[in-house]
Amino acid sequence: MISKNGRINATSWLPAFASRFTILQFELIPEIVPYSTNRAFFLLCVLLCIRVDLFAQDANDSSKVSITQKALEKGMDFITRSNRDTVLVEKAEEKFLPYAGMIIRNIEVETIGFEFSIYGRQKPIVQKVGRIANNLHTNTREKTIRQHLFIKPNRRLNPYKLGDNERFLRDQPFILESRIIVTPVDGTDSVDLTVITRDIFSIGGSVGGSIPTAPLFKVYDANVDGRAQGFELDILYDLDRSPKTGVGMAYSKSSLMGSLADFMVYYTQLNSGVSQGEEIEYSTGIMLERPLVSPYSKMAGGASWSQNWSRNVRSKPDSSFLDYKYNIMDVWTGYNFGSEKTFKDRRREFLAVRLYDGDFVNQPEQEEVMDERRYHDSKGILAEFSLYQQDFFKTQYVYGFGRTEDIPFGYNLSTTVGYINTISISRPYAGVNFNYKGASKSGSFYELTLNAASYFRSGNWEDGVLQAGGTFYTQAFSIGKYKIRNSASAFYTKLFDRVTNDWLTIQGNTIPGLRVEEVDATKRYSLGFESSLFTPWSLVGFRVAPFTSFYWAKLKCPSCENQYQNFTGISLGMRVRNENLIFGTMEIKGTYIPTDDEGKSKFAFSFRKNLRFRKSDIYVSAPDLINYN
Repeated sequence: MISKNGRINATSWLPAFASRFTILQFELIPEIVPYSTNRAFFLLCVLLCIRVDLFAQDANDSSKVSITQKALEKGMDFITRSNRDTVLVEKAEEKFLPYAGMIIRNIEVETIGFEFSIYGRQKPIVQKVGRIANNLHTNTREKTIRQHLFIKPNRRLNPYKLGDNERFLRDQPFILESRIIVTPVDGTDSVDLTVITRDIFSIGGSVGGSIPTAPLFKVYDANVDGRAQGFELDILYDLDRSPKTGVGMAYSKSSLMGSLADFMVYYTQLNSGVSQGEEIEYSTGIMLERPLVSPYSKMAGGASWSQNWSRNVRSKPDSSFLDYKYNIMDVWTGYNFGSEKTFKDRRREFLAVRLYDGDFVNQPEQEEVMDERRYHDSKGILAEFSLYQQDFFKTQYVYGFGRTEDIPFGYNLSTTVGYINTISISRPYAGVNFNYKGASKSGSFYELTLNAASYFRSGNWEDGVLQAGGTFYTQAFSIGKYKIRNSASAFYTKLFDRVTNDWLTIQGNTIPGLRVEEVDATKRYSLGFESSLFTPWSLVGFRVAPFTSFYWAKLKCPSCENQYQNFTGISLGMRVRNENLIFGTMEIKGTYIPTDDEGKSKFAFSFRKNLRFRKSDIYVSAPDLINYN
């Protein structure tokens, strides 16, 4: 580099210097060139080296941008429905299997705005609405997306874990779609990942309740400032209420500090809290829960506390108003055995323990409700051991209108034991639950359940429950641009040796618009059938799916004059959804009931929103008593 006479040998020096010029300080120049060397020539060489390095750096950045751009285009192609008419049926891990075991080098995050539609090119009015939405909405921040990732750089690629993370992102209320694109790095055993998400317009509002006498106004944002924070404000104005105005407020944070745990705190005067009793209740509460997001996770758990009290906002006489107050504390934790198994082995064992305490500070004084367990202290400890294996496949046109929906398949066999105290009766509890979800390559899927549970006291079994049933969904058939999906369900429930359990009832989840609660029923049979037509019709981004349903239920009441009571319902309705908005799928339904619990015919309207596949379908959760109603 420097000759014996102290002069620089430019020929040998340039390549070496170019490779490490960034650590050379210009103040060293006099030391390197102590004699009357042509310093102009030296500075020219330095500038040349800097230019060479910057060019290489630009080339690397350009290459990185090129890889990300190609991954983004590929991800957008996966998300859009414009280039294909077939219904997606694909296992969650399928596209990642060719890269199994490769090293994850970099993870890039890209967020798509509302100018991109999953349906491809939209009408000008819809494009204009999308541009307005972009101006009002802050896209989910890169940091926020990374807080929802449980895949890490410098680790081997697990195809199933990538599929789990895609699903976990899609399950967030502020994200419409997510895809992870794998790009191999030439000449290495490494890959780059690009996480692509498409936001939902997270700001929403609605007007409900009883209009015009008791309107309920809701305003909310599920992704404030793109940080996965949710705020909701509900205001009810009811002329028959005292005071006439009631409010509800809630704050939530998804994946608090990157822990994958969800946090919420709330206060409500609108009977929208836990609400165990018959009266309108005020409530305040706080909760933190970390679900088992993947079979490769080790821990799960949660804790919640709420205080609830009845308020006589309907100005009932003191003799009929149920005055009560209670607190509920619920804590659970679980450990997932086998989380370090090879990625192809998805079988796991999960052990969880739950403690809960429902403490009535004040009980109602009316004698007619003193034998109802919901107005008594309830304390217990439960432990559950589960054997499970669960995977997911991706499809469309179940409750969504072309968006990717994650359908679980696999099994869960769990045994629950515990000790429960309710209505001053303490006794052991035991239950077993078997759940099996199946799916075919054609796109049909089904679920079978079998549950049995009972208490034990003084050598006798008490309050036993047996449940069995299942639901079947056909594949989504294509007829031109239309899609049809049908479903059928059947369930059976029986009570044994009832002591404190509530009698079996019929509520809106069995037959819409029908409530049968005054029958001392020990058996219940129910059937349901539905056919949905997903249309290409669109109005400013809102899509429509009309449907028809049939329901049948039978109750057996041994103490009744007519032991068997049959009820039916026939529904016509419509589901509406704009995949850009947070509202979810909204359902308007009218149901004709030939004979209700009073022997009269009736016609009932119902409205539901945010229909989607249940979060409880995701692996395992806290131990619980069988909910048979």
